[in-house]
Amino acid sequence: MGSGVGSWFQDSVRRVVGDGRGTLFWHDTWVGEVPLRLKFPRLFDLAVHKERTVEEMRRLGWGKGGGGWEWRRRLLAWEEESVGECHAMLHNVVLQDTSIDTWRWLLDPIHGYTARGTYHFLTTPGADVHISHADEVWHRCIPAKVSLFVWRLLRDRLPTKINLLRRGVLQVTDTVCTTGCGQSEIYAYGWFT
Repeated sequence: MGSGVGSWFQDSVRRVVGDGRGTLFWHDTWVGEVPLRLKFPRLFDLAVHKERTVEEMRRLGWGKGGGGWEWRRRLLAWEEESVGECHAMLHNVVLQDTSIDTWRWLLDPIHGYTARGTYHFLTTPGADVHISHADEVWHRCIPAKVSLFVWRLLRDRLPTKINLLRRGVLQVTDTVCTTGCGQSEIYAYGWFT
């Protein structure tokens, strides 16, 4: 993915591993800050089985000399050091056989994903989002409802009061402030001149 919108969603979710059956060992971000294929690109290139789940790797053995490690050729000394570094990362990982793998929304880990939270994140000054990258929101890892929401947000196509007024769906009298101040929200905030 590119810059701007391209990584905002991917950077906002993490895989929480339970039993490890639904998480890909090399491809998902489940231990550390990046997928193992990016942290250890040489090992990923040399791995025979690139699509194994975390559970399969653990069951086969991801410790030193474990059966989960199958390489296309014998490893060089510096590649063995990378395997040792990977072993160290996996040393304290304990899978929970009674729970399934889930996704965690980092912008609100307690309540999870909401359109309101995403809207707030994307419209807050400092969010690295640019309208020219809006088409990058259509990524296979992003749920369709999130992609649609972000696409409409970046193109100012959400049914806000100002947009409904512009389209003739609402009248100016229908835009009275919902907090009871008596003023039109559109004029009070300078959105419509």
